[in-house]
Amino acid sequence: MRLVELSAAKGGAVWVNPDLVIYVGAAETASASGSSMYGGNNVRNATRLFFSQGPGLDVKENVADVVARLTEGAAAQGA
Repeated sequence: MRLVELSAAKGGAVWVNPDLVIYVGAAETASASGSSMYGGNNVRNATRLFFSQGPGLDVKENVADVVARLTEGAAAQGA
């Protein structure tokens, strides 16, 4: 299994198995007033990942970067 490293909402590393991702889309961003569910630090998530078994995950990378990384990870896993 090949895992792909992405950045969690607060900046920590998260590891994702590309085979479990079923959908990638733009995430809702935190409001300028700081009413984010992550606190008042104005964290802006760029991408939301949806998995075949379980809840989604918001990451900081933009959609194009996430798709590229997941594609590379899936290709490397199949090699």
